[in-house]
Amino acid sequence: MSFAYNLSLKDKEKNKSIQAPKPLLSKKRESSLSERQKEALNQLELLIQQDFPRLTMSEIAAKLKVSLRTLYAIAPGKEKLLLIAVDRLLFKIGREAQRAIKKEETPLNTLKIFLKETNKALDPTMLAFTKEFGELPGAKELVDSHEVFVMNITERLLEEAITNKEIINIDTSAMALILSGLGREIHKRSSEYPFNNGPLETNNAMIDVIMLGLENNN
Repeated sequence: MSFAYNLSLKDKEKNKSIQAPKPLLSKKRESSLSERQKEALNQLELLIQQDFPRLTMSEIAAKLKVSLRTLYAIAPGKEKLLLIAVDRLLFKIGREAQRAIKKEETPLNTLKIFLKETNKALDPTMLAFTKEFGELPGAKELVDSHEVFVMNITERLLEEAITNKEIINIDTSAMALILSGLGREIHKRSSEYPFNNGPLETNNAMIDVIMLGLENNN
């Protein structure tokens, strides 16, 4: 998920063509907020990993020790506030993914790091892939926008890995679709099937298997 950042890809001009999702709270809008409102937004990232979905706006305000007026200045209601909070968490995961990637990494290693870092969004405390969050109006579109960005970056790195002769020649579009959407599908099915581990661990294990099969051993 994106995560508004640039990976250190070889072809910077191509990289520019990949559009990151637009944040629900634009930089211009966020810069216009008061320091107290900005602080409340940052605190929401911690609160969201606790009981946020079940709290009322009044209860959220009480936990953050701000007025209801402060919250309503950020969002018109709880649903929009929740969407903004999850969106910010997804962008935060993306920035952390960037910091985890070293410039000297090969395209294949960059892809492995990128996928495992961005897949942290599968953690239930991030809410992004939970059923409860998915039922909110606008939630699917929000998660889709981040997932599409991950898919596009994944496809670009797969192309570079092929050029670098690190992996076999494959349909990069199809493989990017599988790799970027695998976690979502595993998370959706985790309540139906007896996976040995949680969605995040299961997805990372499957990525390892897929990557092993893609490697060019010639």
